[in-house]
Amino acid sequence: MGCLKSIFKKIIFIAVVVAFFAFGGYTYVKNSINNYQNPPRDEFIKTERNYADFSRVSGDYQLSRNFNLLGYKKISAKYLPTGQKITIYDLKNEKTISPKDFQTKEIDTKINNLLNKLKDSFITFEEFQVIQRGSFIAKNKTIPFIKFSAKVKNVPFKNVVGIIACYSTTNEKAKEPSSKLIVTVVDKKAFNLTIAQGFIGALKF
Repeated sequence: MGCLKSIFKKIIFIAVVVAFFAFGGYTYVKNSINNYQNPPRDEFIKTERNYADFSRVSGDYQLSRNFNLLGYKKISAKYLPTGQKITIYDLKNEKTISPKDFQTKEIDTKINNLLNKLKDSFITFEEFQVIQRGSFIAKNKTIPFIKFSAKVKNVPFKNVVGIIACYSTTNEKAKEPSSKLIVTVVDKKAFNLTIAQGFIGALKF
């Protein structure tokens, strides 16, 4: 009797899966995900104001939402001419990292700790080294940054260069400001600082 119940359950499960695909379930889920991640630009600008006002950002940057990573919400901008991706993480508060940390070399340790927390299980950095410190000027805010070099651990002979910048805004209904971390990492030979400058310089707060 127990064996028959098990077989019956399997038959029902298979029937549900077949019906899901047959009646467009997969297409519906796929379209829903795509619509969330790639909304119309006007909608993105309206709904993501906790990060910044993106209305002045050039159309060369494709704006998109991303699913949360380890509790951190994030959005991205892809520079279409080269494919370089810029990601902004909402760290939810200023305890992990704040713009003030960039005024001292303490940021080096904090960045390393955060990268270890955010790292992908298949791609990790080693030999992380800060090679430049500076700041970007946005519409009405100075945004400190560090430029770094590193090696991608699980990709042979892969050297990368990146920018990590930070600013704070207060999210809607929040009682305290939260740090927003801007990260872009590319192959060392393809690095172009002006791509990050063009995006960050267009932000308004």
